[in-house]
Amino acid sequence: MKTKYILTTILSGMTILSACVDDKGSYDYRDLNEVTVEGLQDYSSPYSVMAKTGILDINPTVKGTILGDDESQYEYTWYACQSEIASDNHDHTVLGREKHLHTNVDLNPGVYNLYLLVKDKTTDQEWIIGNMSLSVTTPLTTGFYVFGDNPDGTVGMDFLSMPGNGGGDTAVVNNIFINSPQIRGAENLFYRGYTARPGAIIDLWAVTESGSYRIECSVQEKMTFDIDPTYNEELMFFSDMMARPVKIVDAFPHQVSGGSAFFNPNYRGYITEDAIVGGGFVSGGESYSNPVNRYTAASTELFKPYKTMFYMADGTSILGYMVYDLDNDRFVTLNGNYMFLTTKYCRQLTDNPGDPFPWNQNGRTIVYGTNAAIYSYAIMKDKDNDTNFYLYEMYVYSYLSPYKASCSAFTTDDAPEFDKASHFAIAYQTIDYAIILYAVGNKLYQFNYNTKQAQLVREYDGEITYLAYDWRVPASADNDGTRYLVCTYNESAADSNERGTIYMYTIDQSLKLSPVMKGPDQSEEFIYHTPLKVVKLEYRNSSL
Repeated sequence: MKTKYILTTILSGMTILSACVDDKGSYDYRDLNEVTVEGLQDYSSPYSVMAKTGILDINPTVKGTILGDDESQYEYTWYACQSEIASDNHDHTVLGREKHLHTNVDLNPGVYNLYLLVKDKTTDQEWIIGNMSLSVTTPLTTGFYVFGDNPDGTVGMDFLSMPGNGGGDTAVVNNIFINSPQIRGAENLFYRGYTARPGAIIDLWAVTESGSYRIECSVQEKMTFDIDPTYNEELMFFSDMMARPVKIVDAFPHQVSGGSAFFNPNYRGYITEDAIVGGGFVSGGESYSNPVNRYTAASTELFKPYKTMFYMADGTSILGYMVYDLDNDRFVTLNGNYMFLTTKYCRQLTDNPGDPFPWNQNGRTIVYGTNAAIYSYAIMKDKDNDTNFYLYEMYVYSYLSPYKASCSAFTTDDAPEFDKASHFAIAYQTIDYAIILYAVGNKLYQFNYNTKQAQLVREYDGEITYLAYDWRVPASADNDGTRYLVCTYNESAADSNERGTIYMYTIDQSLKLSPVMKGPDQSEEFIYHTPLKVVKLEYRNSSL
C-alpha cells in the first residue's frame, strides 16, 4: 500500500523533543508530551530483509514525558522510501501501522530510507523518526527457477529460493513471470549463467508449444519479469537455412559445476528444432550465421539434430562437441574445435571391430541423452524391439577422437516398465557402479545397470512431471553434491496451491537414495509446493 504524504519537519535523531504551545485564546501555556523512541538501529547498522520471503521485525520502546510508558495513546505508521521523505511530493510505501512492525516486505530489491511516524491521539502532534535504512535483498539470487503450466494452461514461473549461509530459509517465491502475451504449454527452461565479461548476454529462455522466448532475468532491480523486449530474431539468426520463426529448444554449454557461471563466456550455441548454430567471442552481443548440422561447408541440407549437445561438462574449456543425427541415427562431431564462423560442419565417425558400441547405429535410435561432469550418456533402444535398451557412456574430450567408454545392455525384464518411462536421470556415482532413475506415471524406479538390479523407490500421490540429476548444485559438507530432483502434480489436491510438489534426494556411495532433510534438527523432508505443473527446475546462482 502506498500513500502521498508531505511532511514539514524531519528530525534525524532517534530522540524527539517537543516544545510548549502558546494558546493565544487564553494566554495559558500547556506542556505538551515529549516523546522518546528507543531500540532502533541507525544508518551505521541498517536493517536487512529478503524481499517477499523475509520478515522485518522491529519493536521499539516509546516513552512520553506526560503519557509515560503508555504506548497505546499513540498511532504508528512505518514508511519505506527511496527518496528523502521531505524532498518532494512522492510515494512512500506503508509497511505497517502497529508499533511492533512484523511484516513480510513486498518491495523490489534496493536500499530504502526507513521512517516511523508517531502521532499523539489526544493532541494530533506528530513525530518523524528517521536516520534508519532498510536493505531489501532478493531471494532470487540462488535457487531454482520453477517452470511449468498454471491450471488454465498459461505458462507460469516460481522460484525456489535457497539463500544458504545464513541468508534466510528456503522458500518458494510465487508468480515471478508476468507473461504478458499469455504464452501456453511449457516445455523447457534454460538459464545460461552469469559472466564477468562486459556486454555478454545473460540468457534465460522459455520454450513452449508455440515457440521460444527470451525472458528478463536481472534480479538487481525487480522481482517480476516478462518477455525480454530487446530480443530480435532477425538480428540474432542470419541464416536463411533455418525455419522461421526460430524455436530454440536448448543452449550449450550450460552452467559449470558448483555454480552458475558460463562454462566458457567466449563461445556458445543453440539447438533449434531444425538447426545447430554457434558463435565465438560473443561479449559484444550475439549473432549466428549458418548452421553446422550439415556434412559439407557448401551444403544447404540440414539433418535434424537431437535436442542435447554432448560435451565434457566440467572444466574451463571445451575440447569437442558431439551431435546426434536423428535422420541417420548416428553420432557425429564437428570439423573443428570451436563453433563459430560459417565453415563449421559435421563429420562422420568410424567404428572399429571390438568397440563397445557403434557411432553409426544400424537399427538403434536414441531415447535420452545428457551430460554429467565428465562423461556423456545416451540411452538407446532397438527400433524393432521395445524391450531391448543400451546405455552408452562416452568421453567427448576431443572433436577428433571421442572415446567410447562402455556400453550396458539390458531389457525390461531387468528394468520393469522401462519402455513406458517418461523421464530419466543418470549419474555416475562411484568408479564401479552407476544408476538410472526413471519415472513411470507416479512411480520412481532406481536401476543399477551394471548389476542389472532394479527397485521401486517410491510411489507419489501425483504423476511425476520432472526428474533430473543436477550436478551444478554446489556440494555440501554431508554429501558429494549429487542432487536428484523430482516434481509431481496432483490435480485433485485439496489446496490448489499445492498441486505441484518439489522433492530433492541424494545418493550415497552405497547407492542408497535418501531424501534431503531440512529444519533446525534436519527432521523434515525437503518438500516444497507450487500451483504449477512443473516441467523444469533450472538452477541459478547469480546476483546480476
